[in-house]
Amino acid sequence: MPEQGVLLLNLGGPDSLQAVEPFLRNLFADPDIWRVPLGRLWQRPLARAIAKARARDVARRYALIGGRSPLLMWTQRQAELLEQRLRPHLDCRVYIGMRYWHPLIEEAVRTALEDGVRALTLLPLYPQFSFATTGSSLNEFHRVWRKLGSPSIPVVTIRSYPDHPLYVRAVVERIEEATGRHNLREASWALIFSAHGLPVRFIKDGDPYLEETKRSVEAVLRDLRTRSEHREVYARVPTALAFQSRVGPIRWLEPSTVEVVKQFAREGVRHLVLVPISFVSDHIETLYELGHEVREVARAHGIRTFVLVEALNDSETFAEALKEIVLEAHRA
Repeated sequence: MPEQGVLLLNLGGPDSLQAVEPFLRNLFADPDIWRVPLGRLWQRPLARAIAKARARDVARRYALIGGRSPLLMWTQRQAELLEQRLRPHLDCRVYIGMRYWHPLIEEAVRTALEDGVRALTLLPLYPQFSFATTGSSLNEFHRVWRKLGSPSIPVVTIRSYPDHPLYVRAVVERIEEATGRHNLREASWALIFSAHGLPVRFIKDGDPYLEETKRSVEAVLRDLRTRSEHREVYARVPTALAFQSRVGPIRWLEPSTVEVVKQFAREGVRHLVLVPISFVSDHIETLYELGHEVREVARAHGIRTFVLVEALNDSETFAEALKEIVLEAHRA
């Protein structure tokens, strides 16, 4: 019986092509992301209709990256690495709770309670807080918690860690691995940090996502330009923060990743490095959207070297960061 439970919160992704439509239905039924008039009445019927209309095209994209999302695989590995590091400090078990596909948050919470945990720590795998990601997962957790009778055990909530030194170091390591592998340190190149987009109305409503994403980028660049063996190279490399994954006609954060790629190409840049700054695991947004769609745009506009930096995935440094973040929360 573990004394402590640590619940990793993540988006989730379809584990087969047949799961794409129900996954999308769960996503579009989330009122924290998609706000519709008379939401209680129309949210679910609209979600079913949108999921049905989009399922074939989205399934085609998943087919190109192996027929399923690798997100759960990487999250399971992160959970294993974290549990190994926490056990010398805490009698714990790490659980995985996904927002839109299995294992769902309710499944994870029920398992933790059945295991008899006496305290629970909520750890989002979103370094930067947004109402649409961490906020939605926390709202779902609290709905589940009330449904299960609000058990009388303490719950510690970690909201974000956009510039935690070890998280920053993990991102820096991935960038340095990529630039070294492609021998870009002697070339003229540009560095693009690509973050998941967000409707502008969220920021106007007080969502801290944009500010926290900027903090992450600034911290990574500061580390590269002061601690790296190749800091002189990083000091002169042009950089940009851009946003991807827009859906629908509403106004989203700008500039888009595609437009930034085109702009660098117009300026004569022929070598690009893209960093998926808001993603800690490779999934459809990195492997298909950046790895296929944006790559094709880059090639069409004369980019000769297109380097997509690997997400943190099984990074030992990222696992160490998560361990420290949990322990720091318990000491607070």
